[in-house]
Amino acid sequence: MKAPVPYQSELENNFRVAYLISHFIQENISEEEEEELDLWMQQSDFNVQIFEDLTNEDTVDGFLKWYAELETERNLQEVKQRLQFSKPPKVIPFWKYAAAACVVLLLGAGIYYFGFRDQQRPVVSNPPTAADILPGKASATLTLANGNKIDLTNLRDTIINSEVRIVNGMVVYSNTVAEPEMHEISIPRKGFYELLLPDGSKAWINSSSSILYPTRFSGSERRVTVTGETYFEVAKDAAHPFIVSVNGVDITALGTAFNINAYPDEDGLRVTLTEGKVNVSASQRNEQLLPGQQIILRPGEWEIRTVDISPVVAWTKNQFKLKNTTIEEVMRMAERWYDAKIVFQDKITDHFTGTIDRNVPISQLLKLLEATGQVHFIIEGDTIIVTQ
Repeated sequence: MKAPVPYQSELENNFRVAYLISHFIQENISEEEEEELDLWMQQSDFNVQIFEDLTNEDTVDGFLKWYAELETERNLQEVKQRLQFSKPPKVIPFWKYAAAACVVLLLGAGIYYFGFRDQQRPVVSNPPTAADILPGKASATLTLANGNKIDLTNLRDTIINSEVRIVNGMVVYSNTVAEPEMHEISIPRKGFYELLLPDGSKAWINSSSSILYPTRFSGSERRVTVTGETYFEVAKDAAHPFIVSVNGVDITALGTAFNINAYPDEDGLRVTLTEGKVNVSASQRNEQLLPGQQIILRPGEWEIRTVDISPVVAWTKNQFKLKNTTIEEVMRMAERWYDAKIVFQDKITDHFTGTIDRNVPISQLLKLLEATGQVHFIIEGDTIIVTQ
């Protein structure tokens, strides 16, 4: 039986990371590999520093120049030894050297960083970040029909009145009231909430959003009104269609899952279907969506397109998932989730792809974006300054 190689698992992991970074440099990294690299970077500030060092343009250019000179000299020696043959030596394009060099650079540098750098550096505890903003958490306010407001943020198991209870942090209705009342749940910045509606439908409500609903659905339909962003998983009831009203638009579903983004600072009202079918209607126009489709409603314009739904609903899993996302859209999400003020000093035209948990301080999100080398940030109190 072979004795295990010391640190074998660590070495395998380090070579894997080196492989991922080399693909990142060569711009042929897959979406799954990029997510794997993002998760590795989130593990520590040291990992972020490694990535920044190994993707530094000066470092890579210098290595490629040295590597090309080395290979040219090697080829020259081989040609001299083969002068007796009439067949000329094969000339390999420089870009192939570059591709190979990227791998060699990253594998070699990976051994240095992962195997020896820690031993050579004194261990210094990282001081706390001078300026940072903590993430949001479950937070909501319930407004009853009589106007009374109840902060749900820290309530777990509480009796509100004879009809309303809080069970394990969720609002529960007894459905014994003769006439249903209208209740509203509103979410502040830095908040979100999961709501179980009286019919069994589930609603995830994002920051700066609200939902108005009856304590009991009656009549031929189940209707709620929302602002901001909400994700629904609708309980099936073919006899009573589920209708969401938002900004004069009705989204009608039977048993369906879909996301509504109606923030006023976004580019139009967006409805994204993940399961089932929905009808979107407004101003005597009606469109039906299929799973994976998104409709964007702008003044005088309706656009239907097929999208990757995972970035759209990532917030319901407490994640930021970016896919070719503009910095403006990223900062709008950060603004609501961290209750931050965003100031753009420079115009950033690049788009960003990556995944990070929403339960991290804002500095971790900004470091992930800064690792691209295309954008930088300054934190001043609750203000984020965006620069090149």
